[in-house]
Amino acid sequence: MIKRLEQRMVLLVLSGLLLASAGLVFAINWSNWQALNRQAGQVLDMLAENGGSRPAMMRGVNSLESPPPTPPEGEREGQGPFAGRDQGKDGREWRFRGSNALMNAANLSNFFTVSLADDGSVTQWSSERADLYTDEEIASFVQSALESGKDSGRLNTHFFRFSAQENGRLLIAVDRSMEIENAQSVLRLTALVAVIEDALLSVGAVWLIRRMVRPVNEAMEKQKQFVWDASHELKTPLAVISANAEALTAEAGESKPLEYIQSEVQRTDRLIQNLLTLARMEKGAVQAAHVPFDLSRALLEVALPFEPALFEAGKRMEMDIPDGIEYTGDAEMIKQLLVILLSNAEKYSDDGGLIRLSLEAKGEKRILKVHNTGPAISPENQEKIFDRFYRADSSHNREIEGNGLGLAIAQSIVSVHKGKITVQSAEGEGTTFTVTL
Repeated sequence: MIKRLEQRMVLLVLSGLLLASAGLVFAINWSNWQALNRQAGQVLDMLAENGGSRPAMMRGVNSLESPPPTPPEGEREGQGPFAGRDQGKDGREWRFRGSNALMNAANLSNFFTVSLADDGSVTQWSSERADLYTDEEIASFVQSALESGKDSGRLNTHFFRFSAQENGRLLIAVDRSMEIENAQSVLRLTALVAVIEDALLSVGAVWLIRRMVRPVNEAMEKQKQFVWDASHELKTPLAVISANAEALTAEAGESKPLEYIQSEVQRTDRLIQNLLTLARMEKGAVQAAHVPFDLSRALLEVALPFEPALFEAGKRMEMDIPDGIEYTGDAEMIKQLLVILLSNAEKYSDDGGLIRLSLEAKGEKRILKVHNTGPAISPENQEKIFDRFYRADSSHNREIEGNGLGLAIAQSIVSVHKGKITVQSAEGEGTTFTVTL
């Protein structure tokens, strides 16, 4: 139980870390991509407002149409101190109007413009870097842009926009490959950082959870040891009490006080035996044998002796157990499991009720069901009935003999066989325990 609790806590923490890091990576890259799209849109707006050309100031031309500054010898345009700014002949630097980042982005972007006729055919195209494109590439890009049916969008690394002009339309496309590559680099970097962070935090979380659970685990181990020791210690005085009660009965004859003593001794002895069984299973002292056996016959050997007692109590049993169903496991444990389930069904079935036992083979799985009519188990109690000593708090249950260990032992037997046990209960339909082996 403690191991399952630890695993659930680790899984919960790891899931939380994964979701948090994934959300952070998504938020960073989504905002980065939105900024890239927004900037590309602003560059396209600027170019569209200037008829598909860079603004004069971005070509190094002032408002008086002065010629652009000449770069020093050995430097190409767009490099050295002239990159990203305008200067007059006197060396005076002019400030860009608007966002410097936007101006720089527009100044550094490769773009081309295409004039289209009314029918969508290309009349001419131009680019400051015409060497980067061919007529076929331009025609293919135009065709893809037209087929998108959008006035603006993105094709691979190019953002495009259509604008109206005389005798047709103008297509403006801006290459943002550098920005997209940067965005992808940010994505890879943030994802890598998130993975490393999750790994480190996961190791720390597992270590911390184990330290937190350790005192609980130690307390549970001490409790199990106490139950084991106490059960062994109680066996001897119970045997002495029972022997003396029998001796008194032989000497003085039958009497109610002696009957009560014997009855309580037997009840306490059953409780101790159940506690010892649970303790052995929890300590791993009991290992299930994995031997092929006839499961159908084993179940019938347990179920048939129940019929006379049920008949005397005014109850009925129906069995649907096909012959020859084999299973590999511990036959004695499976028999004990069925004894517990049938005893439970007998106790909680209503007067004149029905107990139905069925077995089914589905491939490698064996499905055992024990159903009884009677009062339903509430949903909140269904989650707890497999706990040790748990019994639903009702007057009906207090009248029924038992110590609340039977179903806990049944669950342990099923767990040893790597199976699963569940319960379904509804008012008017009764209760069904399903064991999948």
